[in-house]
Amino acid sequence: MTHFSPQIQFSRITKSYLQKEPVFRDASLSIGSGEFLYLTGASGSGKTTLFRLLMGVEQADAGEVNFEGRAVVDLKLRERPYHLRRFGVVFQDYKLLGHKTAKENISIPLLIKGELFAEVSHKVADLAERLGFSQLLDSPVCSMSGGEQQLIAIARAYIHNPAVILADEPTANLDSQTAEITLEILRKINRGGTTVVLATHNLDLIQRHPARTLLIRQSKILEVQR
Repeated sequence: MTHFSPQIQFSRITKSYLQKEPVFRDASLSIGSGEFLYLTGASGSGKTTLFRLLMGVEQADAGEVNFEGRAVVDLKLRERPYHLRRFGVVFQDYKLLGHKTAKENISIPLLIKGELFAEVSHKVADLAERLGFSQLLDSPVCSMSGGEQQLIAIARAYIHNPAVILADEPTANLDSQTAEITLEILRKINRGGTTVVLATHNLDLIQRHPARTLLIRQSKILEVQR
């Protein structure tokens, strides 16, 4: 059995919105560096909220969120952009610029950081070769299939070498074959040492490709025993 050093820890987290039933109540979890795991639960159970708490976009009402040994709430204002760059986020609806090419979309995180265009072009071409989509780089995103767009979205999330990929229902709009390809890309990234947390309702996918699975239910984060 592989053992991972702790990277992400939620300790007795409580989080609610507008006096409603708490999304989390006294919930805890630990995720190791380099781990691959599934996060599942009913719609509205709190998967996206968990991601936002981890990135520091939202704060818990009680408890503590730790990333790499440090409480996220303690980050100074100037440190927060660097903390956010530790994460790459993959969305269900891709959130790509359809009129731009794949290369232009993937380049965005690096250009925002202020990297030189020549260096960015080299990094994008190298990643495309490693993940196997060099033939798509100069194509406009609007001309691509859903699976191809999701691949570009994953590459955009990964291009700045984040410590963690947070994938929010990345296979929800894909057929089963394309979902398998998308999962394999995320697995390949994970084998390179990046932690991957994949939020999904696709229980068939989990059964075909088992990994550690966390279930959000009744405001708790539960370990699913296989």
